[in-house]
Parts: sequence; C-alpha cells; structure tokens
Amino acid sequence: MGVDLGMDVGLAPKTRASVDLPLDPAECEARAKLAPWLARQSTGPRRLMAPGPDAQELALLLQAASNVSDHGRLRPCRIVVADGVQREHYAAAFLQYAASTRGLASPELLEPDVRDNERAKAFNAPCLLSVAVRIATDNPEVPPHEQWMSAGASLGALLGAATALGYAGKALSGARVHHPAVRSVACRDGELLACFVYLGSKSSNC
Repeated sequence: MGVDLGMDVGLAPKTRASVDLPLDPAECEARAKLAPWLARQSTGPRRLMAPGPDAQELALLLQAASNVSDHGRLRPCRIVVADGVQREHYAAAFLQYAASTRGLASPELLEPDVRDNERAKAFNAPCLLSVAVRIATDNPEVPPHEQWMSAGASLGALLGAATALGYAGKALSGARVHHPAVRSVACRDGELLACFVYLGSKSSNC
C-alpha cells in the first residue's frame, strides 16, 4: 500500500524549521547531507560563467547519470558533451531552425540581431550537453513511459551531481530540439533529442 505524503511537486511541506523550532541533531545531519539537492535551482545559460566542469568532473557527472533505475537495462538515455566543433554545428543548426520558423529560405535572410542571438545559444555557458533518448516501443516488459522515467532520472541525477560539485545549470528544450538539423548534431538513428543541459558557475550578479 502506498503512502501519501500530502504534498505536490514543488510544494514543500511545512517543517519545524519554518516555525523556528529547533531541529534535532539527526535532522540537522540529514539536511546537511542533502543541502545541494535542497538548495538546487535552475540557472539560465546567460547567468552561467567559467569555470565549468572539467573532464574528470564531467566523467563523474555522466557516471551519476547512468546509476539510475533502468528496467531491463535498456539504457534509454545517452548524454553527449559538446566540444567546440559540435557547438559550431549547433550554432549553424540553430540558425537553420530560426530561419525555418520564420518561413525564410536561408539563415542569411535573418536579421543580424536574430543571427547573433541564435548563435549565442550554442556558446552561452561553459559546458553544453545534449540528452539523447532512444525509446524501444516493441518491449512488452518495459513500456515507453518507464523508459522516459529512466531518462528523466538520469537528467535529475546529472543536475543534482553538478550541484553537489558546486556548479549551477539548467535543462532547456523547446521546439528546436525537434528540428532535423538540430537533432542530427548529436543524435544517432532512432534517437530523440530530449533537451540540452547548460552547466557552469553561477554568476555573482544572479
């Protein structure tokens, strides 16, 4: 039988701390251990600055993202770290997306400020990752919704681990992730681009 904690997502229940009552030592210790997750907030890419995670830290983040519930071990989620070349490809793909949404035949027809804004989206944060998802629709033991839950758990673990390392970040999707030019930059055949993840250090101006 399940237990209903009486709370909606995003609405934390009142605790003794909210009414200024002392916390017992065990609760203080638990809160200290969970501090990165309890304090985590999304920070947009334009508010992220260097440094971002280095290669060793990125390897740890990817390990954290892989250690999630995964019924059938299908590994539906693949996270790709964008290097400089791939960021240039994304910049070009974002221009194609912007042109297509405006009914323009070529990105060259975009207004200069639009071009600059679209290109910047590929470079706004120190670290850019792509979250690619492959959903098996022919597995009777693991329905698609379970695979999506596993992919979402990977994303949450990645962001939580980044926060634990002292970084800020945000996952962003939108219509652009469905555009063929954008999706083709990092996705393999049969994969969907679920979102981008931007990581870096939180600007002191936030």
